[in-house]
Amino acid sequence: MNPCFRPNVAVPARAILLGAVLAALAGCAQRDMTDLQQFVETTKRTTPMKKPDPPPEIKPYTPFAYTAQGIKDPFIVAPFAQEEELEVTQVLAAQQGGGYTGVRPDPNRVREELEKYSLGSLKMMGTFRMGGNNELWALILAPDGVVHRVQNNNYLGTNHGKIVDITEQQVDLREIVPDGPGRWQERDAFLSLTQ
Repeated sequence: MNPCFRPNVAVPARAILLGAVLAALAGCAQRDMTDLQQFVETTKRTTPMKKPDPPPEIKPYTPFAYTAQGIKDPFIVAPFAQEEELEVTQVLAAQQGGGYTGVRPDPNRVREELEKYSLGSLKMMGTFRMGGNNELWALILAPDGVVHRVQNNNYLGTNHGKIVDITEQQVDLREIVPDGPGRWQERDAFLSLTQ
């Protein structure tokens, strides 16, 4: 036997591959499809045609304009929470023997009419001079539609806001807001003239 002679293994593999390709092509040959066509036609005739449901009615988009008028301002502490803070401050002051020296609202002060509204719901409408000393007063419109006149040292807003200055364009306030349990801090705020 010749050592250089090797049996040709590739010939049977080529024959198998050729046979598979021929079988696949034979599947693509035209067949008699009359039975299938008859079934499709019969099904089309006997199946009732149902009309699709009409599309849902699309309502036109109506944009929502956010205004703070009459809506609670999420950044203002509610009056009931302020009252709780004030009670905690009084309790802490009593426990410390009255030695609490930080800023805090006066619990005995009678609340003014404009203190029941948040500062964001009030509008400055204008100013006028009144009295012998020609002092500047501001006109403030409340959410209930009533116009109030205020001067320095009056209070407005739910954060114990005391008026410290009135100009032709704005009312400057100093508010006292909660700063943790039993603690308070002062904060400057203002109310600008409505255009």
